[in-house]
Amino acid sequence: LFGLLATVTFPLSSINHTHPTTTTTKLNMSSEGRSIDKIVPAITGNGKIVRLVGTLDCDGAGTSHPLLPEVDPFILCDFGNIAQNGMPPFGAHPHRGHSVVTVLLQGRIQSWDSFRTRDESHTVAAPASYWVDAGAGLFHDEKAVIDDESNSLQHAQLLQLWVGVTEADRAKPAKVQYDQDLPSFECLDASTDKMVGKGIYHVGGTAKIETPHPVTVIHITQQPGSTYKVPIDPKHGGFAVVLKGKAKFGGNDKATSADEYDVIVLAPSNNTADHLQVTTPDDVSCDYVVCTGKQLHQSWAKKLSANGAIIAATPEEARALAPQVEAMSKAGKAGGSFAPFGME
Repeated sequence: LFGLLATVTFPLSSINHTHPTTTTTKLNMSSEGRSIDKIVPAITGNGKIVRLVGTLDCDGAGTSHPLLPEVDPFILCDFGNIAQNGMPPFGAHPHRGHSVVTVLLQGRIQSWDSFRTRDESHTVAAPASYWVDAGAGLFHDEKAVIDDESNSLQHAQLLQLWVGVTEADRAKPAKVQYDQDLPSFECLDASTDKMVGKGIYHVGGTAKIETPHPVTVIHITQQPGSTYKVPIDPKHGGFAVVLKGKAKFGGNDKATSADEYDVIVLAPSNNTADHLQVTTPDDVSCDYVVCTGKQLHQSWAKKLSANGAIIAATPEEARALAPQVEAMSKAGKAGGSFAPFGME
C-alpha cells in the first residue's frame, strides 16, 4: 500500500484499544538481553506517512532511506495516520514476491484483492491484522473507512510491513488472511512484577495469521518509570520502532535512548538473548512495536510498477516482469481482467 509514497511525518494522537483475549504471563528469561546495533531516524516531513524501513527501487525510484539488511527478513515498514475517508487513493495496485502485513492500530480499513469480484470487499476494525502472501502476484487495494473525519479516534492508524520470502515462495499462488481476534497480555515489570503495560500480538504468539516463515509483531504500551523484557526468539533478526513517547532499549550497561519514529535495529544475537529490555523514563510512557522474524539471507530486488511493487531475486528479473504487470494493470482498470494476478 505505502511502499511507493513520498513519506513524511505527523503528530500522533492517542490510540485506544480493546483486547479480546488478555492474559498475564510470568516469563523465565535469561539475564542477558538483546543488544542494539544502531538507531535510524525515520524520513520526516509534514504529511500522513512515515517511512521507517525501506529503500529506493533497483532503478532509483521511490523514497530514499538507508538500506537496512540487518533487519532481515523485513524489507519495508511505513507508519500511516489516515484522517480522510477513502484515502489513500491508490486504487488496484500490484504486489509480487513478498508478504505484506497491515497492522491496524486504530480505526477501520476496507480491503479488496483480485481474488474477489470488483464490488466485493472486506472491512476490518482495529486492533487487527491483514496479511497478504503476494507469491506469484496479485492486485489489491486498501482505504480508510471513516464516518466522522472530525473525530480523531476514527482516523486509521497503522503500520505496513513488507516481509521477504524465498524464491520458492515467489512461485506460489497469492493468499490473503485477516485476524481481528488478537491475543493480548499484561506486561510485568522486570523488577517488581507489577503490571506496567499491555501488549498485543498482531502476528506470532497465539495470533491466527499463518506466515510462510516465522514472524512476530508485538504492539506494546508501557507506563512511565518501568522496565519490561519483551520476549523475542534469540535466533531472529528485526527491529523496534517508537510510535509515541521515548524509552531506552537494550541492557542497562548498553541501553540506547530512542524517541518517536526512531527505528531500533537489533544487533546479531549469540542465540541466548531471549528478550529485549525496554526502560521508560519516570515521566514519559512509550508506545512501540517490536518486529522480529527468521532471517532468510535471500537476495532480492524491488521494482516499482503500476503504483505497486515487484520483488524478484535480481534486478534483471524485476525489470522484465514490470511491463507485464503494467499491461495487466491497464487491462484490469479498463474493465477487463487482472489475470493472471488473481481471478480470470
